[in-house]
Amino acid sequence: MKITTRIQQILAAGMVSAALAASAVAQVPQVKPEDASKHFAAVSKHLELGGLYYSYMDVDGDLAALGKLGDRFLDLARKETKEIPKDLSAVKIIDALGLNSVKAIGMSTRAAGKELYHNRALLYMPDGPKGLMKLFGGKAAPLQIASWAPADTGAALQMDLTLSTLLETIETVLKASGQEALATQFKFAQSLPVPHLNMTVGELVGKLNTRVMVAMRVDETKKLQLPGMPVEMPGLQMMIALDDVDFLMEPLAGMAETNDNVVVEKGEGFTVIRPNSALPGDLDYFKPGLYYDKKAKRIVLTSHLEMAKEAGKGNTLGGSEQYKMAMMGLPAEANGVSFITPQCMKASISFYSQVMKESMKSTNANGAAEEAVKLLMEILSEVPAAPVASVYANVPEGMLFMSNTNSTHKGTMFFSVAAMPLAVMVAMTTATDFRGMPSKRQMSGPAKTKDFLEGRPEAPDNTVKNNLQQIAFSAQTWFIDHPKDKEVTYETLVKNELIFELDPVAGESYKGLTLKRAGGELSVKLKGGAALTHKYQAVTD
Repeated sequence: MKITTRIQQILAAGMVSAALAASAVAQVPQVKPEDASKHFAAVSKHLELGGLYYSYMDVDGDLAALGKLGDRFLDLARKETKEIPKDLSAVKIIDALGLNSVKAIGMSTRAAGKELYHNRALLYMPDGPKGLMKLFGGKAAPLQIASWAPADTGAALQMDLTLSTLLETIETVLKASGQEALATQFKFAQSLPVPHLNMTVGELVGKLNTRVMVAMRVDETKKLQLPGMPVEMPGLQMMIALDDVDFLMEPLAGMAETNDNVVVEKGEGFTVIRPNSALPGDLDYFKPGLYYDKKAKRIVLTSHLEMAKEAGKGNTLGGSEQYKMAMMGLPAEANGVSFITPQCMKASISFYSQVMKESMKSTNANGAAEEAVKLLMEILSEVPAAPVASVYANVPEGMLFMSNTNSTHKGTMFFSVAAMPLAVMVAMTTATDFRGMPSKRQMSGPAKTKDFLEGRPEAPDNTVKNNLQQIAFSAQTWFIDHPKDKEVTYETLVKNELIFELDPVAGESYKGLTLKRAGGELSVKLKGGAALTHKYQAVTD
């Protein structure tokens, strides 16, 4: 058979299939024009029909009607009491929040590969966003995080925030709540000057329109035992960037230059603010700082300065095969994006599962509660087989959400209904286990809190050891804040609220303990005469 003939047959078969599909769609019963929603066509063009899930809901006027019903109840209540402000209006509050700007909602899901799904949703706002709906940026633009985050980023987030809209929204809501006095006070507060900035509070918030970007990677080969943490956590490297708020950098640098605990470095095109000494213990893994990229007008708060300095250079997230896979079929121009790899999600879930396990031990949970929590964790902890991503973009019709994930809109709707009884059961069973447990007010410090969380009230030695560790860690914090001090007492740490006063659990006493900058040992005697000792490291400048 000639190749051209075979191609013709394939094309013919495709045309027949398309015709059959079109015929099937055409056979779907249609409502009369006078009975149809006037928004359906505009919403459906952003969705995909024929997949695993499709829903459309016309909400035009529904919230306004609900607000009117609320106002009727308020009028009835006013006949019984004068406490309700006469200007309080549910209709006005809903309108001030901008919820009425949403006229319809549409959602669809289709398969996108093995255990992956492509989801779409549209909040239809034909007259444009209002109130809080204006908070999430303006016109969609190319995603910046793809060219900024490192290629080995395990999780990333970008979000546009138009924070200046909050002022008008809050003031309008206060007025709609009948709180005219609060509205006046709020307006006055906007006129107050901001320390170290040559502007008022209102002017400051009015300039806080920014793009937030977060990049994170996990080093599972590095384990950290941080104070107060019941389990080891993997090494975490993260940076949080804020764009277009660089007017804050000069005042921040000015304040930092008068602080003995930090160092300000200025170079060609950048400024760095960082601690002037290494962090104590396992915290030494982190090399935090504030990095300002003058060219990009970007302020970056980072756990590791080198990560921020190298951002946007060399191999970036946009060239990552995992990122390309996750973004397949998603728009490159948007207002926000989230991305995570299976490896990063697995590491995060593993860590939180261990924390949950230790917390369950602490409550002495019964079998039913423990099994219910395990089931809930299993539902929430499904790791996708491939990297996943989601975006949102402001389009002329409203806000469009698209994602490639291991969950569907169908699953989301089902889980929101099915998980409720499970969550209630967990709450009820664990609440029973908390009866008779000490309240926060009855606990006298981090060590007792840790014993409570780890379920070890019967092990006083562990409590004492942890108390000594907490005292040493608090002293290290003191020495960092007071570089001229050579020693500090336990009483000073308690007085300055670096640690709670610790109650004895085995006849020991912490009074009179003195810690030295050069390092040493802490030792206390227990009721039986035995001594417990904890070695602590020196704090270097």
